[in-house]
Amino acid sequence: MSFKNILGQEGAIKKLKALIHSGRVPPALLFSGIEGVGKFTTAKEFAKALNCTHIIPEEPKAEEELFGSCPESIPEPSTLDHLPSDDACDFCVSCSQTAKGVHPDVRIIDSEFQGLLMDEDSQKQKTLRIDTVREFTRHVYQKAVLSAWKIFIINDAHTLNTNAQNAMLKILEEPPPSTIFILIAAKKNLLLPTIISRSYAIEFRGLSPADLEELLVRSGTTPDEASAMSEVSGGSMKKARDIKKVRDRLASITADGPQKIFKLVSSLPREPYMAREEAKIMLDMLLVSVRKVWLAQPHGKPAAEHAALIRKLLQYRRFLNQNVSHGLVLEAALLESAKLSVSFLGTRA
Repeated sequence: MSFKNILGQEGAIKKLKALIHSGRVPPALLFSGIEGVGKFTTAKEFAKALNCTHIIPEEPKAEEELFGSCPESIPEPSTLDHLPSDDACDFCVSCSQTAKGVHPDVRIIDSEFQGLLMDEDSQKQKTLRIDTVREFTRHVYQKAVLSAWKIFIINDAHTLNTNAQNAMLKILEEPPPSTIFILIAAKKNLLLPTIISRSYAIEFRGLSPADLEELLVRSGTTPDEASAMSEVSGGSMKKARDIKKVRDRLASITADGPQKIFKLVSSLPREPYMAREEAKIMLDMLLVSVRKVWLAQPHGKPAAEHAALIRKLLQYRRFLNQNVSHGLVLEAALLESAKLSVSFLGTRA
């Protein structure tokens, strides 16, 4: 992959290419925008482009293959002649190592990194802690091993707790030379103002339905499914994938009527946070479905009933952002929708 394969973020990529051309990259960059729009992928491609050598490696030896330092297929040298210098070649040793997550000068700090560090389940890492910042700080002040730039990608930087952010701020105040920190945040407002002010901000916008559909089809989703999911995903690939998981689970529930509703509610994840997020996705799916029916109807009693249902579902959606039982909210929403034979994403109950 390279910049040209990232859809929907032309503005952000243009800014990053300008930084590469100038050779003056700020020590801290802040990639902000909703989840699932390509911030992390772009950060990795930026890291690859900065450290790309555009040098075709020789045929790999056995020990080089073991450490993943060479690409699976090596092109002819002429293959790279036409590639721009502001993008990754995807073939040199540096690009290959970064893509495989084994580049010694490109480190990713996230919940998985913290889980391994703390010997805990990565799925339960809701915040990034000060110990995690201290751990990767040990590498910040070491010299680069292979490349011109040392790059630290802090994924979900908005989950850094207060102590971790203060520790991060100390690094950003006096960053070592040739070191870049890329902070990826879906909720920029949770970061300290001083961190934001010391970072070069790059905004990532939500994906268009067409871009989202193309990405879903690339990942193996059928065109019809991709079209349906793009309507309710809000421009987020992550949400689209979450919707697919929900749709697959809905298809596995064979009961009918109220029994199906109660089975569906009981199938929510046990983790309260995950269950609440999934309930929100289901309500969003219901809202898209009932809105379609409402728009297709002429003025009259049926249209008024569907408009009233939309208002109720929006109220239930707000309840999910408060301290209200997600199971009861979802159950009420499904029962109200069933009265008008409305189900998920335009299907009939």
